[in-house]
Order: sequence, then structure tokens, then C-alpha cells
Amino acid sequence: MHPDSAQSRPIDAAEFAAAMAPFRAQTATGVAVACSGGPDSLALALLARDWAREAGIVCVGVTVDHGLRPEAPSEADRTARLLSENGLPTTALHYDGPVPRRDIQAAARQIRYRLIADWLATQPFSAVLLAHHQDDQAETVLLRLARGSGVDGLSAMAPVSGRDGMTLLRPLLAFPKSRLEVTARLSGLPVVIDPSNRNEAFARVRLRNLSDVLAAEGMTPKRLAETAARMARARDALDAARNRFVETEVTADAAGFLTFAPEAFQNLPEEVALRVLSQAVRVLGGRPYPPREAHLIVLREAIAAGTLGGGRTLAGTKVAVWRGRILICREGAGVDPPVAVYGGAVWDSRFILHVPGNGAVGADLQIGALGREGVTEIRRSGAECIETLPGPVRTGIPALRRDGRVVSVPHIGYQVEGAVPEGEISFRAVSTAWGEDFQRRLPFSNPAARPM
Repeated sequence: MHPDSAQSRPIDAAEFAAAMAPFRAQTATGVAVACSGGPDSLALALLARDWAREAGIVCVGVTVDHGLRPEAPSEADRTARLLSENGLPTTALHYDGPVPRRDIQAAARQIRYRLIADWLATQPFSAVLLAHHQDDQAETVLLRLARGSGVDGLSAMAPVSGRDGMTLLRPLLAFPKSRLEVTARLSGLPVVIDPSNRNEAFARVRLRNLSDVLAAEGMTPKRLAETAARMARARDALDAARNRFVETEVTADAAGFLTFAPEAFQNLPEEVALRVLSQAVRVLGGRPYPPREAHLIVLREAIAAGTLGGGRTLAGTKVAVWRGRILICREGAGVDPPVAVYGGAVWDSRFILHVPGNGAVGADLQIGALGREGVTEIRRSGAECIETLPGPVRTGIPALRRDGRVVSVPHIGYQVEGAVPEGEISFRAVSTAWGEDFQRRLPFSNPAARPM
């Protein structure tokens, strides 16, 4: 690329403060800056350092050694030392696990996020600044266009996103890379050059090398980033339509399932209907990513045609008809294995069991799926409470067992008398996997905040 004079000047403090203004709430308790030592992240680290001093906000740096290159450990340590000596206390994190052999860039990204998330869990804040810029955004649009992405994919990187308990903030998406480079250069500090950024084995690098040709045809980074912004607006409008349907038509149960009338669903525009299914299946299945659109299209068509039959499975969920409504729930066969209770447990990423005190109570209990044998055990006891739940839901709900025997199933009010000391253990059907958006919009209540 051939940046003009406007793109060749450094980012000044006022511009950066304006870019950080939308993130005031997320950074109120402090913020970390992810810095590889390269020019982009170095510029961000120095800008954030000065901004935080002026704003009176705690700001620290973090750098990651992925373990993918022999030089990486010393580079990370040198970057941490350099930033610390220049007023930004910085921690170097080192990865010592197996070295990935395939999809290396994606693996490195996963390693970086996981290490930072684990470190951030020890800090009093959860926000991390990332140095993605306008050129990165443009490359992301092109990569996703090549993969046939729709509105969501083409909206590219969001200014604010969440991952692994972190809040990821990208204040530089409107700035071209050239301005970050000159900002770093004028600081006089040395930068780390990662050779993988020039390796044409990676699609992103190949696209980067075509940037002049693309710009000559009008596909400049600025224009591609503007396209991403338009797609983001379209995505937000579609999500708003999805949320209206969820709020008005979806009934959610604390046992971790939802239902809606097929007639109301069939009246939705196709894109909105697919979003309802995508979010419900992802969240109820406990998956980090939505299922493939092709699978969602088939599922939507089956619902519209009334051909679900005995139900279908998709991405860890069961979709069926129950009492004339569409039911989506966690697939019983795919839930996590039982875990010991001890002082408390999170099971299947969805249900939280809390044991107060020193955890001695419940030390001989396990929490796991009720399962078919558990359903049979409850029926043989003469209790009819299991029949209150839809058939596909029953096997996947959480149950407490002692010595293999079911002693409590909170969602149906089943409990063997005297099996659990009253008031000692509380069970909360609070999901850690619903996703913030659905957690707000679906009234998954807290059925067993009742003592057991």
C-alpha cells in the first residue's frame, strides 16, 4: 500500500482518547494491553499507557510466548522488560504445551487467548485492548468473503466482544496500519518482527500482498472496513428482530429447554428464523460456535414442513415437537460425565451446585445426567414428578447420586428423604453457557434455589 500524508502521521493523544471513549464502562476498573512487541501492538501499548495516566485508570501490559519459534521466549521477556521500563508494567506469559502442527495461526491465537484469560482471572478487571486495525479488518472481510460468509461473517471484527471470560476491546479499527507503524517508530523503541507475517503459506499474508492490486480496483482497506461496518449494522437489525421473537414468543424453562409455536416461527423472515435456531442450538448445546448454516436451513425447512417426526439432533441439541410446540433442549446422550460435588461444582457448563462452608457436606455425592436408568429408578419409586418434563429433556437434567443411587433431582422436586441435609446444599440452574444475550432475554429461572 502507498499511504498518503494523512495516513502517515502518528495517532495523537486526543484521537486515541476519542477512540477509547465508547469503552468507558468496560475499562472503569482497569485494562490490560496485549502486546506482541510488533509495531501495531507497541503503538497501542504506548497510547494506552498515556491515556490511562491521564484518565486515572489502571493499565498493565501482557505479552505471550506461544512457543512456536525458538526466539519467542526471549522476545516476550524483552518486550515485557521494555514496556515495564517505559512506564507500563507488563507480564510475559510462556506456553509450554505441545506445539501445533496444523492450522498454526489459529492454534497460536487460541494459545494466546487461553493464556491471557487464565492470567486475567487473577486481575481485578476483565478488559483487554487488542491492536487490530483497519487493514486487519479489511483482510478479515476478504477472508470471510472467500469462505462464503453471510452478514455475520462480513461484519468482521467487533469493537467489543467476549471470549473465555474476557472483554476484548479494539479501539483502533478505524486507523490504518501505516499510522500505527509511524506511531511506534517515533517512540524510538525497538520492535519485534514476526517472520510469519511474511509467510505466504498463510492466506492472510497472500491477501496482504495483493493489497495494491485490490486498492487499484477500489477495494481499499478503508472501503472494505466501511463494508464491515454496514454489515454490522445489518447484523444488529437482524439480531433485534430475533430478540423480539425470543421475548414475545419463546418460553424458557429452568431445566434448560425452550419452546415456541411453529406458526409464529414460520411467519419469520428466513434470515431471522435461522438466527433464532442458530442462537438456541449454540447456547443450549453448550457450543462455542453456531452450527453450519446448511444444517440450520435443513432444520428450518423441516419445522416449516412439519416433518420433524420423532425429532432431530444438531450440535448437541434435540429438536422435537412437544404439545404442539417446537422444543429445543440439550441432547441427553451428549452431556458431560458426572463430577464429584465436594465444595461445589459446575456440571455440563450449564448448572451450578453450591455447597457452603468447608464442603464436607456432599463430599460423597456426584452430579450428572439423570439418564434413562435414573428415569426408570424414579418411576419405580412411585414418584410421578418426572412426567412433568418433556420426554427429550428428562435424561439430560442434572441429578445428585450417592453410591450410584439417585437421591435428588431438583428440577422436578424429587428427593429421597434424609438423603441430603436440609439447607446444606443449594442448587442453581444458572447457565454459564447461555450466552449473555440469551441469558438476558430468556427467563431461565432458578428452580432450586430451594434448600435440599
